[in-house]
Amino acid sequence: MSSPLMRLRDREWHSPASQRFVDQGDRFIPTRSLMNLDFARSSLMRHPRRDGATVDRPDILTPKEEYRRRVEESWTLDSQGKPLKMLVFRGSPRKSHPSVLMVDEILKEQREPPRSIRRIRHLPQSADRILDGPELIDDYYLNLMDWGKSNILAVALGRSLCLWNAANSMVQLLLTTDVDDHPTSVAWSVDGKMVAVGFASSKVEIWDAIALQQVRILEGHLARVGSLSWTWNMLSSGSRDASIINHDGIVLLLLLQSSVQKMKGSNAIIYAVRSFRHVSSKLKAHTGDVCGLKWSCGGDLLASGGNDNLVHVWESSKMGSSRYLHRFTDHRAAVRALAWCPFQPKTLASGGGTADQCVCALEWNRHQKEILSAHGYNQNRLSLWAYPSLAKITDFTGHTDRILQLSQSPDGSTVVSAAADETIRFWKVFEPPPYSSPSMDDEDRLFSLKRMHIR
Repeated sequence: MSSPLMRLRDREWHSPASQRFVDQGDRFIPTRSLMNLDFARSSLMRHPRRDGATVDRPDILTPKEEYRRRVEESWTLDSQGKPLKMLVFRGSPRKSHPSVLMVDEILKEQREPPRSIRRIRHLPQSADRILDGPELIDDYYLNLMDWGKSNILAVALGRSLCLWNAANSMVQLLLTTDVDDHPTSVAWSVDGKMVAVGFASSKVEIWDAIALQQVRILEGHLARVGSLSWTWNMLSSGSRDASIINHDGIVLLLLLQSSVQKMKGSNAIIYAVRSFRHVSSKLKAHTGDVCGLKWSCGGDLLASGGNDNLVHVWESSKMGSSRYLHRFTDHRAAVRALAWCPFQPKTLASGGGTADQCVCALEWNRHQKEILSAHGYNQNRLSLWAYPSLAKITDFTGHTDRILQLSQSPDGSTVVSAAADETIRFWKVFEPPPYSSPSMDDEDRLFSLKRMHIR
């Protein structure tokens, strides 16, 4: 059955128009769109002699006078050679505006994409939501929080690691360690299916976030593992022993993809590891605690920051040796805050400790050219900066102690901060994506000014 619009189209309804003119206009008000304003102005500026006498032109005109005469003649005639009228009171002939079906105009408007309307941006004056984070360790050198692609926030609280689901506010306990050990770093895999956890005992554990089961223990460090960073085919870990270990991510991905089989008649799961070799390379360039690690968006560059106030940049294709691509010595304190620019892949932002204004963490705005910094000690605030001018836009306050952790939601609209005051605060600092999906709208409604315990 045809649609109502198509049935109307069959009746050939046209846009209203007169038989002779498209727009009759007003009888006394001229149509400005059809007027030659340049000619009208020139005509008004010419001053005829008051005595009415005509001025005789000489037989031989100078080039300037001849040019002026030809211009005046061309202005006084229209395209058909008729005298040009200064004021036009009627519209253009109908033949210049073909008849258009009214239904065709409606269908054309429906097919055209809607114009995007620029919304007025409102920066928050306070956090949208506050969670209690009891036993959050007050240590600048640890990375204890990460927001994964699956919209789950992983945060280490004392000896436990908790998962907070932003879609339904559900909290799950992933693990609890013995008394003599505790998590010192956490990082989600790129696809959000696995979470890596570093410990004070120098080991790294890989957990299946869906099944809530441990799938692998990685060893190789001699001291606590304070930093972790994933790329698609590699997991990198930084330790207090001043080394960086790159673990073969291909083997780790096989654990959850093609190599998982269930035993018949049992709930047990067999993880068939195709290769027991997981250390692909070990980098040694820092002389202190490697407290910052960050892979670039393209996965071709790895940035590392250490307690030796140095920043190194490594190429993924040259991980076999400890030869770095770049070395930066500008900082005066330990470097933990590292962030690669999403719209300039080769641009790296870094922040240092107490002597460098105590920049504990950095997050780029994915939708605008801005960067957010988290500060500690006497500042205890978030600061939003424009890029590349680095002009401060505003500050966000609420924490009563130094802000140690910072992470960003999958859609890039919300930033979460964790501080030594044992609170976790959500801030709608960045604008949402240009085209928000219904799931994002639901997430926007999720955060409110309520306060609850994360465990």
